Amino acid sequence: MSGSTSIGASEFLEGVSARLQPEKRLMLAVLEDAVSDFQKYATATSGRGRRLFANAEVWLRSSADDQPLAFQSICQALALDPSFIRAGLQRWCAARRQEPHSSRTMLHLPFRRVSATCHTMSVGQSTANAGRARNRLGSVTH
Repeated sequence: MSGSTSIGASEFLEGVSARLQPEKRLMLAVLEDAVSDFQKYATATSGRGRRLFANAEVWLRSSADDQPLAFQSICQALALDPSFIRAGLQRWCAARRQEPHSSRTMLHLPFRRVSATCHTMSVGQSTANAGRARNRLGSVTH
């Protein structure tokens, strides 16, 4: 097709998120967290990191669809192809494990975003960490 344009994952998912009902936003957040843990801990050496990776991998591989927050259910509700997501993550993981340890970079998911609603969460953060997080996000006025 000549003259066609393509958009990146972040633009696509931001557009999808803006149109989602609250329960589907929750589903997308659950999926984002699982993908984040899968990528972040794919090469973890600590027990905690290996557990988080294993939990994400088991959830992503599950074919159960009897719970609203099961991977299959979320994919169905969001009109996503679970096989495509799984295959992409497996290709990413295989490539990541082939990289020399010193050249590995942390991936930042492009579809993380700040919603129009302002929330504050400081559980588990020190005051200094919370301040740094706010400084990174900048001030939001409503």
